[in-house]
Amino acid sequence: MYLLLAMRKRDTDAGEQRDGSEQRDAEASDERDAGGEERDVADSEEEKEVNSDETDAEWFINFSCMLNEVEAEVETDGYHSEELHIPISSDNEDEDVEVYPQYSQSSGVGEQKLELGMEFGTLGEFKSALREYSILMGREFKWKKNDKQRARAKCKKAFCDWEIYCAKNEVRNSFQIKTFKHNHNCCKEVNNKQANRQWVVSKLEGKLRMQPTLKCVEALEYFKQEFGVHIEVTKMWRAMKEEKQLVEGNERKQYAKVFDYAHELLRSNPGSTVKINTMPSPEGLDGCFLKSAFGGNLLSAVGLDGNNHIYVIAYAVVDIENKDNWKWFLTFLHEDLGDYIQNGWNFMLDMQKGLIPALQEVMPGAPHRFCVLHLWKNFTKQWKSKELKGIVWQCAKSTIVVEFEGHMAHLKTINCQAWEYLNKWPKQAWTKAHFSAIPKVYNICNNTCEVFNSRILQYRCKPIITMLEEIRSYIMRTMAARKVKLSGKPGPLCPV
Repeated sequence: MYLLLAMRKRDTDAGEQRDGSEQRDAEASDERDAGGEERDVADSEEEKEVNSDETDAEWFINFSCMLNEVEAEVETDGYHSEELHIPISSDNEDEDVEVYPQYSQSSGVGEQKLELGMEFGTLGEFKSALREYSILMGREFKWKKNDKQRARAKCKKAFCDWEIYCAKNEVRNSFQIKTFKHNHNCCKEVNNKQANRQWVVSKLEGKLRMQPTLKCVEALEYFKQEFGVHIEVTKMWRAMKEEKQLVEGNERKQYAKVFDYAHELLRSNPGSTVKINTMPSPEGLDGCFLKSAFGGNLLSAVGLDGNNHIYVIAYAVVDIENKDNWKWFLTFLHEDLGDYIQNGWNFMLDMQKGLIPALQEVMPGAPHRFCVLHLWKNFTKQWKSKELKGIVWQCAKSTIVVEFEGHMAHLKTINCQAWEYLNKWPKQAWTKAHFSAIPKVYNICNNTCEVFNSRILQYRCKPIITMLEEIRSYIMRTMAARKVKLSGKPGPLCPV
């Protein structure tokens, strides 16, 4: 209103100025005609111009004052603000659109908080978000109302005022938080039943993919540090077992893919030997137990390279360690290694069940030795004397026959039964004094297989194909790394 009056006043003054200007032109013309009256008319016009300038200045001051009053009134009514708002789409400029916070499932831990008016795509998203919120806040809740269209939850503590209510918004076709009392009157707790096994499994997936060797103790500490919640050991163990099946594969289903895996190995590694037998049927020879749900044994043949490093020659998975399985394994090993006498192969055994008779059938007369460590362990099960234990090692390490006979005679005087136990084993199989000079190996323990078994310990609990692939990858990485190291050592002798 004030602005309109000011504009009208300005138009009136401008009209008066135009009339005054026309009058001055007429009077100037009369001055030229009148002659003597020119000086008087000029003086009169100068007075009018001064009065007109004073009028313009007074109008500008009045207009500025009115404009300030209009701006002050607008600010008082709340129509003027410098706050930033989300711009309204050009398609909805004429509509009154309300903007609400949106829930994002891709947000990280603790990045997004529940707010009044927050919208969710489904009611399940709200329940999942509420579970995350409850665990992070360290408070438990209970459902007061829970159906397909709405859900109301309150704090589990009766004296706490915390409450939240989410229901379907028919207008926006979403689920929206309509009531939220976010202040808790209760204390925070580390034991939260909302952290059930399904929730633990969902949080373990990414962690296990990044850290496949994660242990149960490490997982418990991870949940304490990351989520501030304590998980029971049994719950964590079951959750890790379930999640490992999702990450590594199902143990039962992988057995159906064994033939496909064998064909792929032959395609990608020409010259390899891959055999599958569905019927039950040193290098150092050894076996170790598998720790998967279906059990089994892993048979292996491990040798030494020119630098006295372990070199895995062959390995096989069987259901049980017996003569038939060892015979099946040694038959394929013999085919790949060739004539054992001509090549001078020497085998060191750990006295496994059925291994010795199987070796004698497949490779009759093949030189073999016994691992003294396993012989000593079997000896100490019957005789606990520290003196007797030491005599076993003295006999094994004797390099001449006289020295060996002296230790055996001393053992016979102490305990005749212990002497009979050691004397029944072939001397050329466990004491250096009777070793053959053909194999240029001075070892008395089968450490090569033991080292290999310890290296693959973390793989032996995985499903069959995952385990075989992990073992193969480990062997290839080890061979490649040693080849790179030895490539910088030219010469006939290896840097042992």
